Amino acid sequence: MIVLLSKPPAPAVAQRILDRAQKVGKPVVVNFLGGDPAPARRAGATPAVTLEDAARAAVALARGEPPPTTSDPGNDLALVAHDEAAKLGRGQRRVRGLYSGGSLAYEAKVILQLELGDTNEHTVIDLGDDEYTVGRPHPMIDPRLRNEHVVATGSDAAAAVLLLDVVIGYASHPDPAGALAPAIVEAREIASGAGRYLVVVASVCGTDRDPQGLAAQERTLASAGVLVQPSNARAARLAALIAKAAQA
Repeated sequence: MIVLLSKPPAPAVAQRILDRAQKVGKPVVVNFLGGDPAPARRAGATPAVTLEDAARAAVALARGEPPPTTSDPGNDLALVAHDEAAKLGRGQRRVRGLYSGGSLAYEAKVILQLELGDTNEHTVIDLGDDEYTVGRPHPMIDPRLRNEHVVATGSDAAAAVLLLDVVIGYASHPDPAGALAPAIVEAREIASGAGRYLVVVASVCGTDRDPQGLAAQERTLASAGVLVQPSNARAARLAALIAKAAQA
C-alpha cells in the first residue's frame, strides 16, 4: 500500500508521479491537497480530499475492503456548530486559523473553501512558513509567536472561531498544548471582557506513543475550553459550520 500526500504539485509533475504509480503494482491512495481527483482515478489510484480520507482509504484497501466514499461526519458537528454559533455576538462570523503545520494549514484552507466558498473573510496562517521563521525557531518547537497571535485574536471583534493545530512527536515542543493553553484562556477572557464569545477548535496530530501523549494533549486543550476534534479535517469542518451558522 502506497499513500501519496502533497500540497498540489504542478500538473506536469503530478502526471509524472501518477504515471509511476500506475506501474507500481500496488494499491495507491493519492491526496494532492486541493487538486483535481480525475488524474488519480485515470491512473487507477484512489483519490482522497483530506488527509483523514487518505488514511481511511489506505486502511480499508489494506484490509481488502472498498474505501469509504465519504468522510461526512453526519449531524453531530452541525448540532455542535448550531449551539456554539448561538453564543456569538453580532458581527462575529470569521474563522481565524493559526497553524504550526504547513500541510495541515493547507488542508484547512481547502476545507474552508469547500464549505464556505471563495471568501476573503476567513484566514488561515501557516506560522511555520519562511516569512515567520527567519531568525527564530519553528512554531512546533517555540510557541511564542503563535501565542502572541492567539492572544491578539481575542481582540478581533469579527473573529468567531479560532482554529488551531497541535503537532506532537520527537521534533516538537515537549508540551505544546500546555504551552498553548494559557494563550487560549487569555484570548477567550479578552473576548469575554468585550462582551463576545470566542470559539476555539483544535486537533492534535500524533499518537499516544509520542512522548507528549495524544490523550494528555487533548485533555490539556479541553481544560482550556477548546472543542477538540479527532482530526484536522473535522476541526476545519466544525469551524466552517460555526461560521455558516453565524451568518444565517
